[in-house]
Amino acid sequence: MKEKKDFNFIGNIESRDIFKDKADVIVCDGFTGNVILKLAEGIYRMMQKRNLVDDYFKRFNYESYGGTAILGVNSTVIVGHGISNETAIKNMLKLSKEVFEAKLAAKIKNAFNI
Repeated sequence: MKEKKDFNFIGNIESRDIFKDKADVIVCDGFTGNVILKLAEGIYRMMQKRNLVDDYFKRFNYESYGGTAILGVNSTVIVGHGISNETAIKNMLKLSKEVFEAKLAAKIKNAFNI
């Protein structure tokens, strides 16, 4: 992967670098990813309650994204938060449209010659 020019593969990162913008994409197992997402949401809520939310912390508001694409499926699949409100659901629908129009599933399939 390091030889590929399609993306900037940097290899493994330390957990202390997760919130430092060292990498745009971090690949991990589902359990670990979910723990990290829940931690980020908790940090956002804590900062919001203390009126300390800035652009950096706004990135951790799940309502802004609504959900995330499930990769490795032959279609557009978006998973949302179980506590999603109308704002999150609206943004999840927008994300679904963007992922569908970007033909993400087909691009992944073509990239791996599946």
